[in-house]
Amino acid sequence: MGTRKLLIFIAMSLLVPAVLIACGSSESKPFDSDESVIGIDEEPVQIIRPNDVFTVEDVEVAGWKNSKELSPETLPDAESVWYGFYEQRDVEVRVYGSQQLAIDSGQEIADVATGRRKPAPFASGGISSTRTSYSAYAIVGNLILLCEIKIEDCQGLIDSIE
Repeated sequence: MGTRKLLIFIAMSLLVPAVLIACGSSESKPFDSDESVIGIDEEPVQIIRPNDVFTVEDVEVAGWKNSKELSPETLPDAESVWYGFYEQRDVEVRVYGSQQLAIDSGQEIADVATGRRKPAPFASGGISSTRTSYSAYAIVGNLILLCEIKIEDCQGLIDSIE
């Protein structure tokens, strides 16, 4: 009988912490099937300069080093897509006709590219990029700038585009 009590004690010692961890004490809300944004506590995306229209040359003047042009065919309404560097970090520049078009056609795809949103099942098209992932992005006028690690790595560039 002593061995049986020991086994029950060990089982309960392992089970109780597992149940407590699984239940957790954090607040949660019901899952909305239309909501696929991950990381609720993430920084909001910077969306600035709504009336400005920039070219890739404007980004180059701000200090970004252009490496090559990518195909925009999998990015709806994108006029062009460029891969390059800013302060030794990868930065992709997606050019749209206006900020509203960048938001309407490009923001969801940028969310997927940065891991802020899960891809839709059976989504058509894909991400046109040299890197397999970026961690942050900003919408500056008609541009979407995808930054390699964090938005602070691109902040100087974002602030310098004129």
